[in-house]
Amino acid sequence: MTKQKDIHILNDLITIPSPSGFEDEIAQYIKNYVENLNVPNSTVLIDKHKSVIVTVEGKNKDKTVMIDAHSDTIGFIISNIGRYGNISMNYIGGGCSTILSARSLRILTDKGPVNAIVDRQHSHLIGDEDDENIYIPFMAEVDLGVKDTEKIKKIVDIGDPVVFEPSFRHLTGDYYSGYGFDDKAGCFMLMKCLEKFKTVKPECNLVFLFSAQEETGTSKIFPVVKKHKPDLVIELDVTFATDYGDFDSTSAQAGKCDLEKGISLYRGVDIFEKGVKLCKEIAKTKKIPYQKQAGEGNIGYTSLTVTDQEYGIYAMVFGIPVRNMHAPVEVINYKDLISGTKLLYEFLTHKKLTTILE
Repeated sequence: MTKQKDIHILNDLITIPSPSGFEDEIAQYIKNYVENLNVPNSTVLIDKHKSVIVTVEGKNKDKTVMIDAHSDTIGFIISNIGRYGNISMNYIGGGCSTILSARSLRILTDKGPVNAIVDRQHSHLIGDEDDENIYIPFMAEVDLGVKDTEKIKKIVDIGDPVVFEPSFRHLTGDYYSGYGFDDKAGCFMLMKCLEKFKTVKPECNLVFLFSAQEETGTSKIFPVVKKHKPDLVIELDVTFATDYGDFDSTSAQAGKCDLEKGISLYRGVDIFEKGVKLCKEIAKTKKIPYQKQAGEGNIGYTSLTVTDQEYGIYAMVFGIPVRNMHAPVEVINYKDLISGTKLLYEFLTHKKLTTILE
């Protein structure tokens, strides 16, 4: 029953569209879920940027750990409606433009969602496949069916966000595919971890942050950091699974990382080594699987962007293995989320935590 409930939550998270800057619905869903947990000595709120902030009072009120996962996904935004009914769009965030051809889209209008697709030339008439590649999003021919410009303007508007058609599918075993595991998988882990604090008080104050607008490169973590002044920020975000394709070359670049072998603990530049060592101790004692990846600095994780804020902040990264990052068919393994949540919870309740933060 627990797994069935978890998969239901994952399905909800994945199928609620939340392109950067349009996190209203996902924020309300997360807030409602956390409030229903009734975690003692906790507060839940949505800030003006649509980040969800959950605080839990700890035994040591002088130390604070923030755990962040971003609730937004990559998406698009309508930039123009041309005189001949052609709709143009640009990326919100970033991704691979060459996967846009013949895709199903959903336009999030003020009147409700509108289905659309990206057109592709008839296969019988294609002379060179390279000619069909879309290298810039505004080159995509967005099609609502109707081609009359005035009718189109009554349906969609400039500035409407656009997403790939949301999908969540079971593959085999504990493998699932979907659009937006980056970083709905991290949000799921935060929600599962919060469940455990219904009966246990953490070692120090905790701030669980479901942050907005990470994919734009301007994460809204900064005002929350300024307010709560954490000693340590832990990022839960996806990392490159390298267990498919050209194993040798991808592993050489990103590091070996397999699905179903646990989350990756990053080590390296700007990463809190004492925290990593404690996680490794816990993993060994509790028999929790984990992997290791290297951080050479400036590797894109939000926690590493706040280390120079306030009085100096420690940072850690829990990498969730995912295949096909920033594509409509990302793949995760459910066991990685569960074992990663257990490792996070054991870390946040370990008696050494406040000591290493001194």
